[in-house]
Amino acid sequence: MTTPELPYEEVIAAARRVMEARIVGALTTVAGDGTPHTRWMAGVPDGPGLSRVLSLTVRGSRKLDHLTNNSRVCWLFSDSRDEEVVKLTGTMRVLESQTMVEPVWQQLEAAARQYAMNLLSEPENLWFVGLDTLVDSVEYMAPKNGLTHPVVYPV
Repeated sequence: MTTPELPYEEVIAAARRVMEARIVGALTTVAGDGTPHTRWMAGVPDGPGLSRVLSLTVRGSRKLDHLTNNSRVCWLFSDSRDEEVVKLTGTMRVLESQTMVEPVWQQLEAAARQYAMNLLSEPENLWFVGLDTLVDSVEYMAPKNGLTHPVVYPV
């Protein structure tokens, strides 16, 4: 059986739809010793297309240390039944300015409260930093539609 191909625009639209419906995905960073670390994170596409994903983390989180040594990351999102899967790879950077973080907070406030607020234990961690993933590759799979091998596009 041949793998059905989808045009770039359809892959990007499907990937955005999955991400926007399920806002929380798995983010993988790599520690200085080469060990991958995956955690649940909220992320939202920013702007047209799928060239950027915005997210939040608490100051002092391990992922910030990981990004110092290796800024390459991988995101994995799926729909509620895992019938559509989106994988994004790219480079993540910290948004230094509070004015840059505010729009991210507005989009991710509910998820941040659910996932991050319960982890806060020290007063200095009450501040969040924004994270910006510059996406360079998107993969999309939809086994329910017969697309059992990922369609991969550079962004």
